[in-house]
Amino acid sequence: MAVNKKKYKNAILYFIKYCNNNYLGDTKLNKLFYYLDFINYRDEKKTVTGDFYIHNHYGPTPNGLKNILFEMVENKEIEILRNPFEKGFSTSFVLKKKLDESVFTKQEKKLLKSISKEFLDWSTDKIVEQTHLEAPWFYSKPFERVDYEYSSDIEFFEK
Repeated sequence: MAVNKKKYKNAILYFIKYCNNNYLGDTKLNKLFYYLDFINYRDEKKTVTGDFYIHNHYGPTPNGLKNILFEMVENKEIEILRNPFEKGFSTSFVLKKKLDESVFTKQEKKLLKSISKEFLDWSTDKIVEQTHLEAPWFYSKPFERVDYEYSSDIEFFEK
């Protein structure tokens, strides 16, 4: 599976544009990508980004997201802000480049829209908790790959 940088970057831009509220930080962005790739795999037998996911404490995490975000910051496509929050910080994103939805199939656009609408107001804790209830994370071992074959367990946006 090869990573599709064009789709990956535009999905980041999409989520920043349509899901960027008080709750969109690093962890929630990871979960939005999990749903994007795993639901698309469930329905179409292929991922959108071409990335694989690792089982970590907060749920499935896309392997390449941090590098793509770093590249987008370097290229001035996005800005990542660290805002003081309680005893640490929260992350927020600023769009610096126009989103190109033409890179996505009709099905992928529909899925991006559904994910953004469904999870817009979900807190990070709530979305993490939800991913922990689903087979992909549940049946994988810490720090190992999460198997796309378990995606049939995800009940959001059933065809």
